[in-house]
Amino acid sequence: MPPLSDHIVHKALASNVRREILLTLAKKDKYLTEISNEIKRKPQTINFHLQLLEEIGLVESGWREGKKYYSLREKHVLDFLRTGRPVPAEFRPKPPHEIMIDMWKDIKRRLDRLEKKVDKISKH
Repeated sequence: MPPLSDHIVHKALASNVRREILLTLAKKDKYLTEISNEIKRKPQTINFHLQLLEEIGLVESGWREGKKYYSLREKHVLDFLRTGRPVPAEFRPKPPHEIMIDMWKDIKRRLDRLEKKVDKISKH
């Protein structure tokens, strides 16, 4: 598997839940319920994030004793997590109010462009 780009790693680590999952898997391989109990999140939430982490190659899974165990595949990501470096702002999810502000700015820009085109057409 090719090395992960910083872009993918930063996006994956922008979620606190995924960061917690990776840190708990650094201790030892665990199955879904163990991870869920340790970081106090619903199993459905953990499963969603585990699937994403597995898809990008940070985590791998295998069946043992009738349970699906997850393990950390890319251990170098722990250095990033343990140094406490912040995830760059462009990879962090925006709060809803910022999304709305950005949306309104975009709409305003589009309306301004339309208004200029209408003015230009009406002058001819």
